[in-house]
Amino acid sequence: ATNSYTLCSGSSVTVGSNTYNTTGTYTDVLTSINGCDSTIHTSLTILTDISNSQTLVLCAGQSVTVGTNVYSTTGNYSDILTSFSGCDSTVSTDLTVLAAITGSQTLTLCAGQSITVGGTTHTTTGTYNDVLTAANGCDSTVTTNLTVLSAVSGSQTITLCAGHSVTVGTSTYTTSGTYTDILTAFNGCDSTVTTNLIVLAAITSNQT
Repeated sequence: ATNSYTLCSGSSVTVGSNTYNTTGTYTDVLTSINGCDSTIHTSLTILTDISNSQTLVLCAGQSVTVGTNVYSTTGNYSDILTSFSGCDSTVSTDLTVLAAITGSQTLTLCAGQSITVGGTTHTTTGTYNDVLTAANGCDSTVTTNLTVLSAVSGSQTITLCAGHSVTVGTSTYTTSGTYTDILTAFNGCDSTVTTNLIVLAAITSNQT
């Protein structure tokens, strides 16, 4: 009789008292049920081990699936899968998970100003989380604590005699009218001062 076997690495076939676990053709003489010699020809193929390795770099929060296992932390992993031939296939995974990149900033702006983080512009007081792309291609989260100062404004009504003047900032006024001046407030922002100025006409008289 002639038998052909294809086995996975680590497997073997036994013919009579002989066990074979390497590729080859073997002949064994056994004793059949009638007491005569029985010759068995065995053609054996042992498949070589299938092994693969992969080196992966992931961003924090990402994962890789090998077979039924999911990995999301840095480490070296070995998984045994079933190959197309039905034998074991070993996959070695060298995984690096990059740490999350975060940063924060505290800013104070004047009314009318804005701050742009990535592609987002903020103009009001609040805490904002913006996700950017870092140099390594992963997400980078920037937390911005933003304070927008209120506009400072004031008004004054002044009455002057003819020939007198009033100075607001660097401007001096001598005639009736309404004037608006932009000064720098104590907080460094613009301060708007509106001046309602009344200049009284000179009173003249003659006497003989």
